[in-house]
Amino acid sequence: MSATLQSESPVVRVDDVSVTHHGMLVLDHVSLTVPKGTFVAIIGPNGAGKTTLLKVILGLIKPDSGRVELFGKPVEELGHERSRIGYVPQIMTIDINFPITVFETVLMGRYGRTGVGRRPTAEDKEAAMAALEKVGIADLRDRPIRRLSGGQRQRVFIARALANEPDLLLLDEPTMGVDIATTGTLYSLLKELKNEGVTILLVSHDVGVVAAYIDSVACLNRYLVAHCRPDELVCTDALRKMYGCDTAFLHHGRAPHIVVEDH
Repeated sequence: MSATLQSESPVVRVDDVSVTHHGMLVLDHVSLTVPKGTFVAIIGPNGAGKTTLLKVILGLIKPDSGRVELFGKPVEELGHERSRIGYVPQIMTIDINFPITVFETVLMGRYGRTGVGRRPTAEDKEAAMAALEKVGIADLRDRPIRRLSGGQRQRVFIARALANEPDLLLLDEPTMGVDIATTGTLYSLLKELKNEGVTILLVSHDVGVVAAYIDSVACLNRYLVAHCRPDELVCTDALRKMYGCDTAFLHHGRAPHIVVEDH
């Protein structure tokens, strides 16, 4: 099985990227392409380098070797193209106690187009409201974010990314701390965005759940073990290589679950 899925014009191209941190190899010669208009999940055990890979793609971490291209240009040379990127970081990295409303939080997503410090225009406010309506929480526009549930808060952060009207959306564990019902709602929203032409790259531990929504899955454990369709995972040894032990898919209800043997 090929480690990458090829595309004639990928939105994301990661070419032979390696990263070390405090002398430890975090990413080992990773190559990955994400075609335009596809929904790709990056999965792997804790410490596999998933968040690091996302930050390398965003240009937040400079790799020791290799290169990253977004929209056909080296990531370090992106100019106005950066406004085409939406990013939803892990919920734990955001101070939810900051005194700001839902609408104000989402409006911040327009900074990629307007710049920090400029007064928001009517167009910016319309885009922010459209994003809130897209994620189904327009009625919460005046509520402080600290008074939201985990699922509502994640919708706010997705709306903030959508307010920038991105062509590429990257999300790091967007369902962390969210109940199973809200998880399905969030993934359905992302699939709807994908169907509208947004390219989505998502880091997830919920491989059994997310498999029903994505086009392909990138299995990472410092190196790229495989990049394939979700149904192909069952037919390969990718999971064993990724987790370092035997694994199996068990079907419970509608969603398959990965079972990892004790090791």
